[in-house]
Amino acid sequence: MGLACLLATTMAASSALAGTTSSLTNFGSNPKSLPMYLFTPTTVAAKPPLLVALHACHAQDGGKSTCAQGSTFGQQAEKYGFLMVCPSAVSSDQCWDVHSTADLTHDGKGSDVEGIMSAVTYVIANKNADANRVYAAGYSSGGMMTQVLLGSYPDVFKAGAAFAGVPFACFAQGSIDSLGWSTTCATGNVTKSGAQWGDLVRAAYPGFTGTRPRIQLWHGSIDTTVAFHNFAEAIKQWTNVLGVSETPTSTEDNALQSGWIRTRYADSAGVVQVEAIQETGKGHGDLTVNGAEAVRFMGLDGSNPVPDAGVAKDSAVPPDSASKTDSAGNTGGSTATGGTRAAGGAGGTGAVTASGGTTGGVLASGGVNVAGGTLMTGGFLSSGGVLSSGGASVTGGALATGGVVRTGGTSSSGGVTQADGSSRTGGAMAAGGSAHAGGSVPSDSSSTSQPTAGNKATAGGCSVARGNANRSAPASLLLVLGIVIATGRWRARK
Repeated sequence: MGLACLLATTMAASSALAGTTSSLTNFGSNPKSLPMYLFTPTTVAAKPPLLVALHACHAQDGGKSTCAQGSTFGQQAEKYGFLMVCPSAVSSDQCWDVHSTADLTHDGKGSDVEGIMSAVTYVIANKNADANRVYAAGYSSGGMMTQVLLGSYPDVFKAGAAFAGVPFACFAQGSIDSLGWSTTCATGNVTKSGAQWGDLVRAAYPGFTGTRPRIQLWHGSIDTTVAFHNFAEAIKQWTNVLGVSETPTSTEDNALQSGWIRTRYADSAGVVQVEAIQETGKGHGDLTVNGAEAVRFMGLDGSNPVPDAGVAKDSAVPPDSASKTDSAGNTGGSTATGGTRAAGGAGGTGAVTASGGTTGGVLASGGVNVAGGTLMTGGFLSSGGVLSSGGASVTGGALATGGVVRTGGTSSSGGVTQADGSSRTGGAMAAGGSAHAGGSVPSDSSSTSQPTAGNKATAGGCSVARGNANRSAPASLLLVLGIVIATGRWRARK
């Protein structure tokens, strides 16, 4: 067996390792006796961030499935090494309580939120999670609870992503049925000014004066279960809470998919505090829960908050392909640097204006590099054959080190870079650490669990599924080197 095939086979075997889902018990006060789960990825990041992932209604023991490796956010946790806490609601229809005074009050007692926060505190104390990087995300009732957590515990959460939810305290504005459901709010019959909505959030924790969590909102334009009206009301609420204008600083047509609209609401420093995605033509049951985009917005992929793109209102931006929709770091028109717009992806090559007026090249600013439609921050390996290490990137023959672009450095051909400055054809260094020989570089998309051209590495005819080969590559390489050395010694003795 050739060295390339041996290496690929060894890496494939190593990638069979998988993250684990375990039950959390004795983690603190849990008045509703919520079942609680913890997802630990195969390779945990140093001082890992923590995501509270929240299921929708009608999901018996929904926390367990939400914390599965193959779930929407489980795939992202496996990719980026963050931990997940996944609670299960215990109401008769498995919906979250998002209307009671206890849930809508900081340190409220006897609530769903009390149990969730106990689990968060436990994981921070016992699993080395980063207390400064705690996030929440959920769909439907989970999207409602996401907004409750961000409103009641702004001192804990850094950011959140709410899919098809309602504004904080909206369910408390109308009558509640025996299942805890507010038809008044859900059908879109609650309308308030931004200040009125904001006051409801501020009343949850009157003494709080710190930085409040950023939020990403998603909603289908033809949703009849949780009316689309709630999308606009939530935008009013959170722009008021976060101190930005209700008028978007940028509007992007055909964002992520044809017909969808993304609006961003940035502060005076250009940081997007609220991002809202209208999924045009989507209802409630077929809403796209884009975990990769949510992770990108929250910064769980290791990136900083994405600055506003400065895209003109009502501008037409070509939609990204399906594979790019779920690719890490694809922002469909985010700023490259200093407010420069890079259409069709965050600084995608061929669409980037680098400082100094260079186009079609690579942008490097303080060690942050953008290439091939992927945002990289010091030490990340991007798609498109671009290698970033410690703030340096190589693309199209230009070497950027420490934020300085210079030409005449390491050249590449066919996606391969070599440290000695020479070029090599017919091979590539793949994103995520997968080795290729005679193949192309995959896009590192996590949108599918099936091996495709975008998530398979090839090495001299050996097919290797993606996954976590990059995380076990060092051990695999040592094994292969040991075999090679041993073989050489045996031949010498002969």
